[in-house]
Amino acid sequence: MVLTRQNKDSQSNPEEEYTALLRSLRWTEGFGLLFVQCSPAEGSRIIDQVRQDLPQKQVEVLSIKDPIENLYDLVDALPNKDDIDVLFIQGIEHSLYDYEKTQLWENPSDHYTYSEKNVPRLLGHLNLSRERFRDHFKICFVFLVPLFAFKYLVRRAPDFFDWRSGVLRFRTDPQTVAQESLKLYGDYKEYLTWTQAERNNRILDIQNYLEELDQTRDKASLLLQQGNVFTASNEYKEAIASYDEALKHKPNQDAAWYNRGFALGNLERYEEAIASYDEALKHKPNQDAAWYNRGIALGNLERYEEAIASYDEALKHKPNQDAAWYNRGIALRNLERYEEAIASYDEALKINPNDANTFYNKACCYGLQGQVELAIATLKQAIDLNPKYREMAKTDAAFDRVRGDGCSAVPEG
Repeated sequence: MVLTRQNKDSQSNPEEEYTALLRSLRWTEGFGLLFVQCSPAEGSRIIDQVRQDLPQKQVEVLSIKDPIENLYDLVDALPNKDDIDVLFIQGIEHSLYDYEKTQLWENPSDHYTYSEKNVPRLLGHLNLSRERFRDHFKICFVFLVPLFAFKYLVRRAPDFFDWRSGVLRFRTDPQTVAQESLKLYGDYKEYLTWTQAERNNRILDIQNYLEELDQTRDKASLLLQQGNVFTASNEYKEAIASYDEALKHKPNQDAAWYNRGFALGNLERYEEAIASYDEALKHKPNQDAAWYNRGIALGNLERYEEAIASYDEALKHKPNQDAAWYNRGIALRNLERYEEAIASYDEALKINPNDANTFYNKACCYGLQGQVELAIATLKQAIDLNPKYREMAKTDAAFDRVRGDGCSAVPEG
């Protein structure tokens, strides 16, 4: 008997789907292969219900938490494999992550259309092992998979998938999906504290919901979260692909434009970063962080006058931003406008009076002007806060004029 519920547009009744699943499990003796497309939470509910409704069957669960390449060996290693009637398999999506991530930034158009150019190793192994599953295991396998993983099975493991004895869909209503997806919204600073495994799992969770969401607005917000998780992992190419996809759904999403610029800047693609910040500022002109990071990108391109103008805009909206005052000073120093640079460093020191780096750069400006006493006194303040600046000053060309005066440019401890 083959059960098929594959029409995505038809609204399947969860009770009818569950009845069909239960009937198939009750009648199947020996090898069987069922695919159930559902959310992870729905999958857990299905397992609990089946255990209650089929007490005569030995029901086990193989929960896969980490990427694998060989499912057969994992099943074969189960100590009670000969006694199992029904084996629910959860988590094969974890084995798609590395492939999914690579496709996301290398071939974004292929990724979102499920190109068949390549096959994740797990699915390739399933294609080659279907006879071994049938011949060696008298088990009805029930794969519980989210929609995006289900599509991988259909399109990239056709040899294995075609042996199915049933396909069922437990679709959650769009409103519930949208509400549940809100649980995946987090804070970028929080993502930075997570382990890489935790961030990987969040990407998978997001992928699960992206396939189910109907509203483009909801997809844009979730893709933004995905990009932020990638950024927290320093995976900037993947992040940019996520932000680009988010902007297809919501072109005026200033946060996506800003974060995209941040990722581009970290890849040293400064021209593109500036263009992205400009788009963010069209939608949110008072965003101090966008003005500030735009200034950083301009400075890296040695466009110092423009960088100063960008820092000035940032400081209009957030005057107590010491980093903006400091980097403004750097740009002014590069233009040899030393008095203005010193004034900018002083503003930074009003906000953060213990920043050794600012004192050091201020001392450099004095040195470049040949103001020996002020250079030495300011350098001493930097060294008192951080001794590393003593060694730096010994070879720094900014103090050449001070040394030429016959003075020691480095205060002794």
